[in-house]
Amino acid sequence: MSDRLKQSLMASRAEIEAGIAEAEAELARVRQRARELEELIALGTATLLAAEMISGGAKAAASSFPSPARPAEPAVDLAAAHERPKEDLQSRLAKQK
Repeated sequence: MSDRLKQSLMASRAEIEAGIAEAEAELARVRQRARELEELIALGTATLLAAEMISGGAKAAASSFPSPARPAEPAVDLAAAHERPKEDLQSRLAKQK
């Protein structure tokens, strides 16, 4: 191979390797941001569930006759809610309505 072709191939390889390194760094940043957003979603969902349970509990306490058809409210487990996938929490929220 000619020296010019070798140099061109080496330069192309260096550019490709730099591009791969940059893409991997960007992927790591995006994955970290996705984890942060999932944590925020879980925290917000857990907060919403807790608020609904508290407001539901306040309604039951204000009533002189508790509703016999209403099942007991489960305790809020913020740590468990934080670890559950968004879909699981949304389905639990939909069932409570």
